[in-house]
Amino acid sequence: MQPAPVVEQRPSAAAAQRQQWLDMFARSYFPGRSGQVYVIPQQGWFVTSKEPLYAFMHGSPWDYDVRIPILFYGAPFVKGGSFAAPAKQQDIAPTVGAMIGASALPTYTGRVLNEAINSGQGRPRIVSVVVLDAMRADYFDTYASVMPTLSRMRKEGAWFSAARTVVLPTVTGVGHANIGTGSDPRFHGITVNNLFNRTTGKSQEAYDQLDTRELMALTLADQWNLATDGKAVIIGQGGAIRAVAGLVGRGACLISGKKVVAASYGGPDGGWESNETCYTKPKVLDQFVGRKVWEAAGGRWMGHDIASASKFRASALFQKYEAEALLAVVNDSQAGADEITDLIYVNMKGPDYTSHAHGPQSAEQRETLAELDRQLTAYLALLDKKAGGPGRAVTIITADHGMPNVPPAGGRIYLDEVIDQLKKKFDPSGAIINYYNDAANNQLHLNTDRLQQLGFTLRDVATFLEGLDTFEAAFTEEEVKAAQARLPN
Repeated sequence: MQPAPVVEQRPSAAAAQRQQWLDMFARSYFPGRSGQVYVIPQQGWFVTSKEPLYAFMHGSPWDYDVRIPILFYGAPFVKGGSFAAPAKQQDIAPTVGAMIGASALPTYTGRVLNEAINSGQGRPRIVSVVVLDAMRADYFDTYASVMPTLSRMRKEGAWFSAARTVVLPTVTGVGHANIGTGSDPRFHGITVNNLFNRTTGKSQEAYDQLDTRELMALTLADQWNLATDGKAVIIGQGGAIRAVAGLVGRGACLISGKKVVAASYGGPDGGWESNETCYTKPKVLDQFVGRKVWEAAGGRWMGHDIASASKFRASALFQKYEAEALLAVVNDSQAGADEITDLIYVNMKGPDYTSHAHGPQSAEQRETLAELDRQLTAYLALLDKKAGGPGRAVTIITADHGMPNVPPAGGRIYLDEVIDQLKKKFDPSGAIINYYNDAANNQLHLNTDRLQQLGFTLRDVATFLEGLDTFEAAFTEEEVKAAQARLPN
């Protein structure tokens, strides 16, 4: 009698998706920085604060948050075409490194996108990596009519149609460090925008006080700074330090490193700031003060109050201001002056802040993206000028994450509502919750000693959260650590 054939048991679609989410959290887990419970909101839903500037909140694994553009542009170095092979943020640094002749870093988890490289063409004089914050890939179709330059770049360049982020949470600090280092948060250490410091008992922002020491892996810019002994011009600029530092790295705050040019938007007047131990802040930025712009506009844009450094960011006027500051810095630099490839890393924060406040489908977002495209036109022309003519520069367009659309009825959940439900179920005092004030991180930092005293486990909390309408799934720290142990090193 023949034995019955063995039937392979394949995981259900739901189980496979759950494992995919767990792996995304596992790629981001870093001891002492990550939380104890991790949540996935229902598709289309999100948790946010009651601050009007954050009416929409990203951070999830759904397509609107993870599908991003990856576009290489710049003949003759780039081979044009649309490529369906999977691509991710961590692929950008290895690919740029291959273009400029930098050796591969041992911390890379990305691959060289060889299909985008036209070999045998020498090295470009300037390579720009432009991260359009919260720029969903579908914007290239939805807003094509107001983005003629980006549309042309997509048509003429190398477009990766299946590009996705592969880590959670999908937030600014994480995405930019992925792009800059070519590595995962489990190695580079930037796991969230805001973390809970168990030693101080307080939360802190990524790169707290503009300190770059949190970044645990070299960026490509760091490596190129060391390899060229500081001779390469390296510029980093953007709307927040959590974006800029993850792209340009640590500059002179590395042994043998030289200062690189870097600054980020900040301060009550909407100016520019920098860690001047690690970086050089361009003097030309002193003339760029956001207050002058919003006061000249009467403190209003499209009917909205923009009369503060934070409100100003959610406007096309900020996008114009941000880009014009970049143009001034690049124009004032020595980028493109010799045969050593220079690197320019850009974070354009306008699409992010505008969609946080008004949503991806809003008239406000349309205006911001139109202004962004106009400024990119000027930027590409400036690169040609600085590099000594066309055909000597490469520009990469990508994003750190996306943004959800208008949620269904009941789908906009507030942080304090989740906290109230946890208190009601586990601890009326709320002492079990150390930190859950940044919805985009999708992580809860819990007091495990208090939880144990009350007779509960982290799995009890995760199971309770999964039972709420708000969340599709929840995982514990132990589950995430176990998943990380199964990942390839």
